Amino acid sequence: MSLRCTAVVAVACALAAAATTGAATRLQLTPAGNADFPDRAFVLTTPKPVSLDDEKVVITENGVRVGELAVIPAGEAASRTFATMLVLDASNSMKGEAITKAVAAARTFAARRPASQGLGLVTFNRRVNVVLEPTTDPDQIREALASRPRLEEETHLYDAASAAVDVLQEQGISVASIVLLTDGNDTGSTITPDQLAAKARKAGVRVFAVGLRSPQFRPERLAALANKSGGTYVEAKSAANLGSVYRSLSKRLANEYLLRYRSPAGPDLPVVVEVKVGGVPGVARTTYRTPAIPVTPLPPFHRSAFDRFLASPLSGLALAIFVGIVVAFTLRAILRRRDPTVRRRVGQFVQPAAEETTSGGATVAGQGGFVSRQFVSLDRTLGRLSWWERLKEDIEVGEYPIQPLPLVLGTVALTILTAFVLGTAFLPFYALFAVAVPFVVRGSVKKRLNQRRQKFAEQLPDNLLVLAASLRAGHSFVGALNAVVDEADEPAKSELRRAVADEQLGVPIENALIRVAERMKNGDLEQVALVASLQRETGGNTAAVLDTVVDTVRERFELRRLVKTLTAQGRLTRWILIGLPLAVGGIGSLLNPYYMKPLFTTDAGLVMLAVVIGMMIVGSFMIKKILEIEL
Repeated sequence: MSLRCTAVVAVACALAAAATTGAATRLQLTPAGNADFPDRAFVLTTPKPVSLDDEKVVITENGVRVGELAVIPAGEAASRTFATMLVLDASNSMKGEAITKAVAAARTFAARRPASQGLGLVTFNRRVNVVLEPTTDPDQIREALASRPRLEEETHLYDAASAAVDVLQEQGISVASIVLLTDGNDTGSTITPDQLAAKARKAGVRVFAVGLRSPQFRPERLAALANKSGGTYVEAKSAANLGSVYRSLSKRLANEYLLRYRSPAGPDLPVVVEVKVGGVPGVARTTYRTPAIPVTPLPPFHRSAFDRFLASPLSGLALAIFVGIVVAFTLRAILRRRDPTVRRRVGQFVQPAAEETTSGGATVAGQGGFVSRQFVSLDRTLGRLSWWERLKEDIEVGEYPIQPLPLVLGTVALTILTAFVLGTAFLPFYALFAVAVPFVVRGSVKKRLNQRRQKFAEQLPDNLLVLAASLRAGHSFVGALNAVVDEADEPAKSELRRAVADEQLGVPIENALIRVAERMKNGDLEQVALVASLQRETGGNTAAVLDTVVDTVRERFELRRLVKTLTAQGRLTRWILIGLPLAVGGIGSLLNPYYMKPLFTTDAGLVMLAVVIGMMIVGSFMIKKILEIEL
């Protein structure tokens, strides 16, 4: 029995030595990791140092030469392209000269490797210890190999190699190698040699096994592991021979090249890869099978109930009815007969619980219709919100043609309709642009309000001159104000009439003028109210004071016109900065419809578009705030 085992070991060692010798004298081609078909990557090992480029290397697949070949030498590659993990046996069987020579051989390997080749270290006994992950830092490598590892019982050989494969995979190494040194048989690993070989082959990691002859040593499994993973097996007869073995492995790994190209082969085909190198005899061959195109049966398509509703004529009818109702109520609110302003204002004082209640501009007489009662209920609900009261005041002061409730309901309906049309006619993302509808409506209300206030401010100096002339003619202040009301144009006529009406109801004229000034946001009218208060309390030449006020108001108007002229360039810049990107994008889309498509069809494009829109809005508001100068 002993003679038979000895014969088997001798034959295995002879075969391994023959394979090692043959590999050292010919071109060798092995698959590399980190390449998904049709991209292919192979490691080419030359028998001696030679300078290669894409012109000297010819690769064919099934006789067809591949193009766009990239040849990357081990000595010129990036730091994560080539890397080797040294896996050292630190069991008690390595005590003495064996562990000393093993560490010295590892230092020799580290010193002779290319500087760009990463190096890592794993030691094992009953525990697997990842001492160093792949790195090109010489200080870290020197520190990791500075001392001998601590020796303990057991030999978890295959677990250590599996951990090295995991580290190389996590680092994303393209050409990954493991140099595995042991002097004994595995004891206690959780992974089998066949499982380890399959794992290494799948990850594109080659295992170069180094056996140190000892009484416990079994070379068969190591040789099989190296052969299945694309590496080689070398046996050292004694610890003193480890240095030469590691020098030989370092030389071999330094003569390697990474070959990258795109395969022209079709799916699910056997492929024979052949590599010829100019100036180097022989041909390196390997085979692989291209992956098949996955065919996943799709489930039958069924429209959802909501999709069926949207695609049916019923949805168009429902949408038309809804829009028609909103338009009808909006037209009713626009065309209805308005209550006189004075009558409504007097009703607030003399009949607070009157039968006529104005709700959002819709008059409800007694027990009105169902829709009118819903308008009243909705107005009371919204009345708790501060923005609703401000909107009602802006619409009332600016005499906007649409009342608050119809305006809000119409805006909501128009926003939904715009989102539906944009999302259906274009891409769903375009539906987000429907949020601009409320801002446009709000801007329209503000524009009407500002125009009315601006017109009131422009009419004020002439009206004050009429007031001063009436005072000189002997009229009282209220009488002179009545004369101004008779001669004034809108909106000054209706606003000053409010002040006269309030005075007739017992409100002091200065308080009535201050209320009008607040409605019109006009500080000049507040000065007139102060003049009225002084005239009522102390008397004096009010007409002369009003002449001074008129001169002040006109000088302020001149200053405002000057400021408006000086800031015209800034306002134009604001609109140019907003309109220029839109114009360029629109012209680019017209010239090449596919140019702007990634901006709306990819996640990164949508994020960039949202950021750009946000920056444009923020920039516009910042410029607006800078140009708003209060006088």
